[in-house]
Amino acid sequence: MQSIKKAIIPIAGYGTRLFPATKAVPKALFPIIDQDGIAKPIIQLIIEEALTAGVEEVCLVAQPHQVNPITDYFSGDVPKAILEKHELAIQADRLTEIGERLQFAIQAEPQGFGHAIYCAKDFADDDPVMILLGDHLYIPDSEVSCAKQLVEVYTHVGMSVTSLDVCDEKELSLNGIVQGTTYKDNPAIFKIARIAEKPSVDYAREHMRVEGIWDTQETYKYLCHFGIDLLTPLLFDILDYNYRNQILTHGEIQLRDAMGEMVKQEGMYGYRVAGTRYDTGNPKELLNTTYAFGLHGPYQNDLI
Repeated sequence: MQSIKKAIIPIAGYGTRLFPATKAVPKALFPIIDQDGIAKPIIQLIIEEALTAGVEEVCLVAQPHQVNPITDYFSGDVPKAILEKHELAIQADRLTEIGERLQFAIQAEPQGFGHAIYCAKDFADDDPVMILLGDHLYIPDSEVSCAKQLVEVYTHVGMSVTSLDVCDEKELSLNGIVQGTTYKDNPAIFKIARIAEKPSVDYAREHMRVEGIWDTQETYKYLCHFGIDLLTPLLFDILDYNYRNQILTHGEIQLRDAMGEMVKQEGMYGYRVAGTRYDTGNPKELLNTTYAFGLHGPYQNDLI
C-alpha cells in the first residue's frame, strides 16, 4: 500500500460570504492566531495540518488571481529587519520551506468540489492523495493531529478512509452523509456502505441511519464528512468519467458522488476523528474559529 505523500486543497471559491474583505485579501490568507500564539493565514494552518501527517507535496486548486498573492506569501522575500530577529527569521524560513512544497492547479470556473479535485489530476499522477477543505481548520483532542489520526487508520485498514463527525438532521443540507457498520467492534471506524451528498430528510431517515449513532428526542443523528479524505488513485478515474459524462448532483461535479462509486468498486472506511473541526467560510463561523483557537493558545486568559 502506497503511503500518502501528496495533498490537494481547493481554495478557488469567490469568498462571497466574507465580502468585501475578500476583495482586498483572498480568503485563504485571512489570519488566525494559532495555538502557538503566532498569527498565520488560514491556508498555512491547513497545509501544516497535512505536513503533520507525512505529506511532502501540496497542490492548491486556485483561481488565476489567487496564485501570485499566495506565492508571494510563501517566499523568502521579507524585509531585512525581520531576518535580523531570530524568532521572526525562523518563521520566514518556515514560509520558504512550505513554498518549496507548493504547486498550483487552476480552476477557472467553479463547477463543484469534485471538479476542483479533478483539476489536480496531473499533480496526483496515479498516487493516493489527502484532500482537505480549503476553509476548515482542526483542533485534535490529543497531541496527534486530526490528519495524522486518519493516516494511521489508512495504514491499518489498507484502503481509502474519510474522516467523520456527527451532525443533526437540521444539518443534512450542509453535509455529505455516510452510512455503514462498525469495524471489528472499534466504535470509531466504520465500513462504509453508501455516501449521499446533502440528502433529503426522508432519504436520510430511510437509508443513512447508523447503529451506535444515537438519536435524541429532539433530532436524528447522522455520520457526516469531517473534511479530510485519504483516497486511492481510483478517485481520478471516476472523476474523469463523471466529468466527461456530466454526472452532476445539485448541478455540479461532486467529490462525494465519486467517493460513493469508490465504495462500490473497491470499498472505503470512515473514521470518527478525535477532534473538532472549525469552519472559516462565513463571518459567524470565522469568529467562532478565532475564539476556539484563542482558547487553546497562550492568550486564553486575555480573552474577554
